[in-house]
Amino acid sequence: MRNKILVILLIIILSFSALSESVQLNLSKGKNFVVFNFTEPFYAETLIKLNPSIEAISYTENNKTIGYVNVFGGVGKNFIIQKNKKYEIIVKENSTLILPPMSGGK
Repeated sequence: MRNKILVILLIIILSFSALSESVQLNLSKGKNFVVFNFTEPFYAETLIKLNPSIEAISYTENNKTIGYVNVFGGVGKNFIIQKNKKYEIIVKENSTLILPPMSGGK
């Protein structure tokens, strides 16, 4: 019984430490190419609101570039950023990207 309790406590502790780990993504001034493979889908506008140093974010699909620019409250298509897709993010200064919080176990 005592061993079972210790195992359960260990699992709980490891679960909390995994949740508290955050992935930091450093961006350099200018163009950066990023693939998001650790997050739930979210809107480009949300990413820009969390990261005011972003000037623009875009991706290419079927030889067409889709973009959202951080000017006049947002110009362009406010597209959904998804996992495993390559995005170009242009920032005005070196920064660490802040991602929206994940909603958890869906």
